[in-house]
Formats: sequence, C-alpha cells, structure tokens
Amino acid sequence: MANNQRTYEWVNGRIQHVEAPRHWRDIGGTGKPARPKTVQRKQGLGIQNALLLFTLSSVTLVFAGGVLVFVCVVLYSVLFG
Repeated sequence: MANNQRTYEWVNGRIQHVEAPRHWRDIGGTGKPARPKTVQRKQGLGIQNALLLFTLSSVTLVFAGGVLVFVCVVLYSVLFG
C-alpha cells in the first residue's frame, strides 16, 4: 500500500482529510507475538491418500502380473525349447 495517498471522509456535509489508517502489520500490541496454536493432525492415511495408494498398487500389480507371465513364458521356452 502506498504511503503517499491521502484518505478523505465525508463529515457533516463536508469532505475532511483523515489520518491515514495504520498498516495491517502495525495493528496489535507491540509485545511478544503470540505463539501459533499447534494443529494436531489425524493419524492415518486419510481417504484421498488411501484411494491413491490403492489405485497405484492396483496398477502396479496388473503390470507386475503381466511381466511375471512374460518372464515365465520366456523362461519355459528357453529351458524346454
């Protein structure tokens, strides 16, 4: 916010210059800043993370199963020609 802007106010039918409002950082006490409250997180995965894990593991198992079948077929054909 620019510091050189003036603020005016309509008072009793006339426009009057008013003191510039304090900046949002200046509002509040000058003492120690209050400690932020710690937010306790829930234990566990949560529904979105659980669904993501299930999806990725399912896709991995599908591809791993296909690769396993392919390796078994190649190994069988090499061994028993």
